[in-house]
Amino acid sequence: MTRYGLKLHRIESLIMAITALNLLLLILGATGLLLTWLLLRPGKYSPWERILYGPIYLMARYLWKAEIFRQDPATGKWEPSPCLIADASDLLEPNSVNPNPYFGTCKHRGAVVVANHRSSVDPCFIQLAAGDRVHWMVAGEYFKVPLVGQLLRSFQCIPTNRGGIDTASTKRAIEMTKQGRFVGMFPEGRINRTDQDWMSVRPGAALVALRGRVPLIPIWIQGARMGKSVVSPLFMPTSVKVFLGNPDYWGLEQLELQDGRSDRQIADQWIQRVLNDCVQNACGRCNSIELAGSNWLNATESPTDIPNSPTDTTDSQDPT
Repeated sequence: MTRYGLKLHRIESLIMAITALNLLLLILGATGLLLTWLLLRPGKYSPWERILYGPIYLMARYLWKAEIFRQDPATGKWEPSPCLIADASDLLEPNSVNPNPYFGTCKHRGAVVVANHRSSVDPCFIQLAAGDRVHWMVAGEYFKVPLVGQLLRSFQCIPTNRGGIDTASTKRAIEMTKQGRFVGMFPEGRINRTDQDWMSVRPGAALVALRGRVPLIPIWIQGARMGKSVVSPLFMPTSVKVFLGNPDYWGLEQLELQDGRSDRQIADQWIQRVLNDCVQNACGRCNSIELAGSNWLNATESPTDIPNSPTDTTDSQDPT
């Protein structure tokens, strides 16, 4: 090949490389615009939620090895969910229908979701199982933390007062259930690091359900781990099973009897019944659920012994 031909060949190779690079940049730009449009388009999920659901889904699938089991309402048997998140496309399709057959039965009625609390990432598992937004009651001080507060507001969480009864947050939770939304609460009020299935529980979730005239949906989380800090579970491999129970209407049925019991008495019985059935159905164990009184912490155990998570709302669950 002559010197002229070699130079021409190099020029042609350079032109081809520039063309390929421009094509790649064009594809990347178009992909970026498409993702931006998908994230910012109107819908029930905020851009922050759509951005964060991706990493949460990947961690739940591969780091935490999460499995979702749903209870057949006819047989009572647990059946594995066909996929981890009820409908991943729901994050991108603003008008998609929730395909979850159990949460779906409450789609236009709302419900209060109750679960055991073993880890700071428990809400992630429940959110992935729900297939719809769950509005969590979160300690108010976390809303003042930069970035964290913005995320919580973006997720439409309900700020509560950890130090006492918070009437405003309770009314907000009741209104949300009446609007057909899901409100999430941990009846234990904080992370359980004991060997017991349940610590003492408060009936606030059942009272919210009674006054919103909505069912309780029990969820049992098995295998979730808690480290020394709130962020530790984000880096801890484990194997988690999430048992998604059926909507429970027992408390609403008791209201119809009008047998002289107060809402508080019905709520006490309802929350005990639902949580005991939840463990018994999922694990085959029968528990005696204790209700928390005003001084429900043991003298040997202070709140500082257990790392708090944003969803720990020990004293703000009782609407009375």
